[in-house]
Amino acid sequence: MNEAPLSDPDEAQVQAAVAAVETTDGLVPREAFPALQSDALRAVVARRLAALGRVLLIREHPGTKGFTSGYDDSVAERLAAEGIGVLPPVERAVLVLVLLRTVAAPRARGVHGSASWLTDGPGTSVEELYANPHFTYEQLRPAVRRLKARRLLREGFHRTLLPGPALLRLTDAQSARLWEDLVLVTRPDSMYARAIRRRRREQPHPGRGPGPSHETAP
Repeated sequence: MNEAPLSDPDEAQVQAAVAAVETTDGLVPREAFPALQSDALRAVVARRLAALGRVLLIREHPGTKGFTSGYDDSVAERLAAEGIGVLPPVERAVLVLVLLRTVAAPRARGVHGSASWLTDGPGTSVEELYANPHFTYEQLRPAVRRLKARRLLREGFHRTLLPGPALLRLTDAQSARLWEDLVLVTRPDSMYARAIRRRRREQPHPGRGPGPSHETAP
């Protein structure tokens, strides 16, 4: 079905909104663009993104609510199956440790109550990660640098490491799978982990293994 032509002002607003959600770190507030405020124009924005294999996402981070974009689930699966956007093992392991220290553990203690992957603290550090005997500084520092460049990590106060804004681009299904991956890493023998593995065997997910293997980047 062909999309009805837009007026020049509406077309400009739609293009501006698409560019904003595709390139902005973090969230784009609804009030920042008329095309995100209007139901009709926002639907056009979503269709334009869908044509690129992307989806329009509304997300909330403490104190902020707005829009971003991410890969459609089926597109993300195909890319991962082809090895596109798959993190190398060391980067994957570093990201897992950061998420465990800054999100999973604080949430288990009731400190991090938000459903978002983003948190303002407590953070972790390269020194704390180095305490893991499987890493050397020669592995850690380049991995952290690359994860920051991919916006999967960011710096907090006193150069601490925190989850980065690219994680806001995960769809609900991708986010749920990442949480399951953390369960498989931390509690591999639990009933929940066994149920996850059984379900994944019955419903294979192309191109993925335990640990966050798919990069979602602007």
